[in-house]
Amino acid sequence: MNSSLKILKYGGSSLATDEHIDFVARQIIERKRPGEDVVVVASAMGGTTDKLMSLANGLTDDPPVRELDKLLCTGEYVSTALLAMALQRHGQDAVSLTGSQCGILTSDDHFNAAVEHVDTRRMRKELSEGRIVVAAGFQGRNTDREITTLGLGGSDITAVVLAAALGAGRCEICSDVDGVYSADPRVVSRASRIDEISYAEMLEMARHGASVLNPRAVEHAREHRVEIYSRSTAQPDAGGTLIHDIDAEAPRVVGIASHDELLRLVIEPGQRNADSAADGLLEALDRDDMFVDHIDVESGRRNVLIPAERLPDVDAFRRDLKRRFDERIDARPACSSVSAIGLGVGGADDLRRTSRRYSKQAGVSLQDDFTAEHAITCVVEPDQASRLMNVFHREFDCPAEAA
Repeated sequence: MNSSLKILKYGGSSLATDEHIDFVARQIIERKRPGEDVVVVASAMGGTTDKLMSLANGLTDDPPVRELDKLLCTGEYVSTALLAMALQRHGQDAVSLTGSQCGILTSDDHFNAAVEHVDTRRMRKELSEGRIVVAAGFQGRNTDREITTLGLGGSDITAVVLAAALGAGRCEICSDVDGVYSADPRVVSRASRIDEISYAEMLEMARHGASVLNPRAVEHAREHRVEIYSRSTAQPDAGGTLIHDIDAEAPRVVGIASHDELLRLVIEPGQRNADSAADGLLEALDRDDMFVDHIDVESGRRNVLIPAERLPDVDAFRRDLKRRFDERIDARPACSSVSAIGLGVGGADDLRRTSRRYSKQAGVSLQDDFTAEHAITCVVEPDQASRLMNVFHREFDCPAEAA
């Protein structure tokens, strides 16, 4: 493990304006100690990706994903170049590198590619010459030298992947929040920061809707034993959340997560070519697109739930399903999910029964509920999710601010 190497990732809100970028540049220089190397992973400036998506959607209802990747990666070109300029203005030698120049080799999947290898030679050369490397997050290239992007929150993936490839034992994710909270504070007013959380719990929090970290980034960190420290850009000394290995003696609920909008796809049993429709649907989806793939034991009905934000265009996706599968796959109205997360909770039958009791207490009509090893999930109407989140947070005794 290279303890003299710092990996710092800054989100778009931290780089939203020239003033923000200058602030980050000064912070990076303050953090750099003699003899240390620093790699900074930068997202696009705040709001840039949404603007670029809006430009694409203004031209076509179904943007080709290859061109979408080429368009969206320009956001990181801008932020990395500006940050390198700011560092140089303050007297620190720095160089900006694209994902391809960082040696990030990915699968062929546009818009949601997986990192397969990192050739670190260019980065190591720049570091050996005393430069801070400012790496473009969210992007890489495939074997055909095509630009690819890593999906929503892909800069987190870049930071963890580079930390693993360069031998760093930790990476810092710096954003507009000071860590991982027990629930979304905008929805649950008494939610509080979790000082430390296991890889497994953080992975479930991310998969179940907590937007602080990308789930694939957490998975890669767990696999390569890279600790993640999530902290505030504005207040770097105010504490944060450490994601690492933790063992729990008994099931515990550490947090509540929610997906605001889920596309629900239903395949009824017994209909013509039901199995081939299911196989075709799963082939059309990346595993990270799916939140739940569940077959009801009693009815045989298959439910696939997809977070709307995972799809470039929900309406275009619906039209493609209609074209490919006719009526064999039923796209139902949007729903929401509320999940209790904690080590071992999914295997505790008493906690699942308790979650149903709490749902009834909240006056919520359950459409369905599911368990995973470290999560209990309830599917509800979108307008009922916030109420259930507050009840779950209180009754499961999650970490909370003092009243």
